[in-house]
Amino acid sequence: MSEEARNSSEKDVLSDLFAGNHPRGDVIFAGTHCGSSHHQGRPDLPSQQQGMLHVLQHGSMRVLFDGGKTVLLDRPGVVLFGCPVPHDIDTPERGAEVVCANLDFPDTGLGPAKLGLPEYLVLPFEEIPGLEAITGQLFSESQGAQPGHRTAINLLVDLLLLMVLRHCQAQNLVRPGILAALRDPRIARVVGELHQKPGENWSVERQAETAGMSRASFAARFRELLGTSPGDFLQTIRLDMAFGLLREGKRLQAVAGQVGYRSTTALARAIQQRHNMTPRELHADSSAENSARQSAI
Repeated sequence: MSEEARNSSEKDVLSDLFAGNHPRGDVIFAGTHCGSSHHQGRPDLPSQQQGMLHVLQHGSMRVLFDGGKTVLLDRPGVVLFGCPVPHDIDTPERGAEVVCANLDFPDTGLGPAKLGLPEYLVLPFEEIPGLEAITGQLFSESQGAQPGHRTAINLLVDLLLLMVLRHCQAQNLVRPGILAALRDPRIARVVGELHQKPGENWSVERQAETAGMSRASFAARFRELLGTSPGDFLQTIRLDMAFGLLREGKRLQAVAGQVGYRSTTALARAIQQRHNMTPRELHADSSAENSARQSAI
C-alpha cells in the first residue's frame, strides 16, 4: 500500500465501529440514593451483551461484591462494569446523588469482551478531564421533569460512556480487544479495514501489508493487542455481519458472497455453531417480526 493510500485510510476507527450500533445506556435510577440496593444482570439479555454504570456526583458510594470484597468511591466518579457482576451499592443515610444505568451492547459486533472491557473499574472524575459539562447536565436532567428528560438522560449516559471508554483506552485500563488495538495506529488501521470490507480476500500477508509491517511482526502484535489471531478475528467479523444480514431477511447465497464465504453450506454451519441458530430459523424470526410490525401499523 502506498503512503498516500495509507494516510487516506487513517480514520476514526471507533466512530466507524460504533456507527449505528453502539452501546446504549438505560437509566434505572437517578436521584438521591439512601441506603442499599442490589444490582445484577437482566434476565432478558445474554450476559455477554450487558454492562452497568454507576455515576456519583455528591456523597460517597460503597460497592459490595459477593464474597465480601468492597470498593469505596468517596468523591465524584463512575464505577463501570464490563459484565453483569451481582453487587450491592451502599450510600449513607443522608443520601448521595447517584445515577445507575444498565448498558446494553449489540448482539453482533462490539460487545464488552470484544472491546476488552475489564470486569469493573472505579474512576474518579478528576482522572478524566472534561466530564463536568456532561455530568452536570446529566444530574440536572435527573432532577427535572422537562419533556423528553428520560431520553436526554439516556443520551447523556451514552456520551459519558464513550468518554470513559476513551479514557480507558488512553490509559491502558483494558484487556486485549478493540480498545487496546487503538493504541497502535497500524493495527487499528487493519481493524477498521476488516470491519468495513469483510468480504474481501484478507490473507494475513495482505493485512500485514496494510499495517506496513512484516507478516511475523504483524501477527505477533495483533495477537498481543486483540488476544486472538488475525484469521480468527476476521472470521468473527464475518459471522457477526452474516448473522445480522440473515436476521434482516437477506438470502444466504447473497450474504455468503458479501462476507467472503464461497460456500453457503460452510457459512450455515459456522452460523449455527457460533449463534446456535440456523439461517432458516433466522429467516423465520425475521418474517415473524416483520408480520408483527405490519399488524401493529
